[in-house]
Amino acid sequence: MARDFTKYKVEGLGENLNKRQLVLEIVKDWASKNNPSFDEIQAAFPDEVQGSKGFIVKESEVKDAKRFNMKEPLSIKNGMHVVVSNQWGSKNVDTFLNLVSGLGYKIEKVSKNVSTEKSTNDESSIEFDITKLSLRDFKKLLRDIKDKASFEASLLKQVSRNIDFWSYLLVYDHIINEGSRILSVDNMDEAQDVFLAEWWELGDAEQSLAQFVMDKIDMNFDEVHLNKDQRIHYVASFGSYLYFCMMNFSYEIDAEDMAAFLASNNHSMTRDGKDVFDTHCCGDDWIIDMADEWQRYCGFDPADYEGDYVEVRVINGDYIETSINYISMAEDVIAQFE
Repeated sequence: MARDFTKYKVEGLGENLNKRQLVLEIVKDWASKNNPSFDEIQAAFPDEVQGSKGFIVKESEVKDAKRFNMKEPLSIKNGMHVVVSNQWGSKNVDTFLNLVSGLGYKIEKVSKNVSTEKSTNDESSIEFDITKLSLRDFKKLLRDIKDKASFEASLLKQVSRNIDFWSYLLVYDHIINEGSRILSVDNMDEAQDVFLAEWWELGDAEQSLAQFVMDKIDMNFDEVHLNKDQRIHYVASFGSYLYFCMMNFSYEIDAEDMAAFLASNNHSMTRDGKDVFDTHCCGDDWIIDMADEWQRYCGFDPADYEGDYVEVRVINGDYIETSINYISMAEDVIAQFE
């Protein structure tokens, strides 16, 4: 499956720019040439180009700092400082490209979509193929690393060619780096471009992350349940989306909604999961186990929130009984990413 991993070259400004760098460099250049007022820069780069999060805001009025380029505020007329959104994906960046072409900027795409179907078989990835390794197999592989530097080089090379498997960097950090975010943080920028999700796509649509991810990678529950290779791809994608959804949603939803998001991962909340389970007389719900494991790799172990059974609202508005205090977990998730 193809992912939009495009890089850009802007005449006179730079090359090999990812989406966020592209937007920032062009806005920075336009502002330096025009010395606009706040109203003028917002008129040139209106909020609706970015979407629901806002495009350019006053530095002093930012409420969700992770969504803006806070390290590079722009100085405009009268000494005011503004910051530019860093929330760009394949949909809104096309709108941005149409806008700035009218401002005279010449932009060239310099890299194509990256395939998540197969690893490239080169000298740095011949020892293992992450696209063929289940989470269990990948964890086994980590027990036998003999040359950490070579292993990391191979892992990073493969993740760059199979971006849905970015989540395997979380597993590596959890096991090898004892929970310290090293590889995953260092390679977060490119992944965030791919795994950008909006709350309305899940919460407002009353759709679980499990179903959302299946739709994103164009699979159905029957495929991910019965086909090993497709399940491996799905599970890796789920972990990647989970981390970035937790991070991005932390700035726009409260603990109750976050708890509903975290608690809404089982086969019955997928489009045809119940029928597949009934047809094949399945036992344990592997989606629950899989989601719990990924939450642990994201830094929040459900076992730490075990207690008495309580009712919690799930994403479709229903209530379930669970021994996990998802409200408490949600509060910790929001606090972590604030």
